[in-house]
Amino acid sequence: KAVVSTQSTGDSSRSVVRIYSDIIKILEFCKSHGIPLAVASKSPETSMYKELMKLLDIHKYFVQFEIYRRSKDNHMRAISKQQGINYSEMIFFDDEYGNIRTTENIGVTAVHCPREGVTWKLFMGALKKHSDRKKTPTDT
Repeated sequence: KAVVSTQSTGDSSRSVVRIYSDIIKILEFCKSHGIPLAVASKSPETSMYKELMKLLDIHKYFVQFEIYRRSKDNHMRAISKQQGINYSEMIFFDDEYGNIRTTENIGVTAVHCPREGVTWKLFMGALKKHSDRKKTPTDT
């Protein structure tokens, strides 16, 4: 049983999950600019995370969910294949440096998120980093 409000949800033990303050603004920006979003999570709790996103009413912003215990390069490969995009067209946010290195190694623009999650400032910085990276020729 869940306790739901506009910006948070919790279970019957009163554990509360909140959406970081800038997330709705970021999701709406992506939607209005035609930027497809996907979820990549190592959690074995696929159905729980999907249900949580429904309760928070944010599932509608995502075109794909890759939620399973595999390395992030497996998640990125699945997203690339299903969405028909190259790794170099992706931006990935994560709070674990190991996942950042893994995705950078395959050509994804990766951005480390501190404890406060993806903020508007961090998101806009990531868009700039991605744009600058695309302008810079790479060795292949």
